[in-house]
Amino acid sequence: MTIEDSVFVYRLSEGDHLLRHGRYHAHKQNEYEIHYFIEGSGHFLCNKTRYPISKGKLFLTGPLEFHSIIPEPHPTEISWYAFLFSLDETKEADQKLKASLNYALASKNTFQTVDTNFRFQFEDLYQLSRSPKQSFKDAALSLLMSFLWRWFGQTEELLSSENERNLKKQTRNGHIDKVHVEKALLYMQKQVRENVKVESIAKKVDLSSEHFIRIFKNYVHMTPGQYFTRLKIEGASGLLMSSNKNIGEISDWFGFENQFHFSKVFRKCTGMSPIEYRKTYLQTFDFS
Repeated sequence: MTIEDSVFVYRLSEGDHLLRHGRYHAHKQNEYEIHYFIEGSGHFLCNKTRYPISKGKLFLTGPLEFHSIIPEPHPTEISWYAFLFSLDETKEADQKLKASLNYALASKNTFQTVDTNFRFQFEDLYQLSRSPKQSFKDAALSLLMSFLWRWFGQTEELLSSENERNLKKQTRNGHIDKVHVEKALLYMQKQVRENVKVESIAKKVDLSSEHFIRIFKNYVHMTPGQYFTRLKIEGASGLLMSSNKNIGEISDWFGFENQFHFSKVFRKCTGMSPIEYRKTYLQTFDFS
């Protein structure tokens, strides 16, 4: 396991700058993230599902899952810890933990209510993970792993069943299917400003459209079209935060039919209009 990033956000209120930690985004394959809220209210958006934020709520997100933090429309202060981590498939301990986390994700058991006394243990984890001392970093890994097993761990029987299913899936679909999907994901990222059809992506990876859609959904848990649209919205949310481009310019930039269509899709993905999103997440820059 590697802790890729650790964040503590203290008493963020609506209208402050959520910056990259609360924005609409997804992480890479093999990366997972937990958010633990110690105060405040709002919603945690993961793909299309909104979960209410309150003190003691813990949320797990998996690879390629688009998520964001949505504050309440009235002033409210939110404080939370977030830890982004990756797992090493060559290590047995990481393999078992990955199977357990994937089982939790598949069964939608991704949010917990945790005793608020754990806020101090999360503070320890945060400080240890950011220490320059390797022994402290190692302690952080052990502490995070114990948290994950505590809240998302499964029995050996379930893990064995999950590993068996994964093995059958790998044998049935083959390693080559994963390679095709990874190639498609990279192509989508490079072509995010274009209006690329699913048929064109399938042709790019030398598959029929039907087979490509099927294997893509197996690995990403959404259709190629849905994922490509969310990539565009992720990029658009970044421009809303960090540029002075108007809504129409951003709509054109990512190849939407028109500003109305862009706004409709943006709200469907993020739960906010582009204007509301910019007001909430805007970074301050000197554009002069």
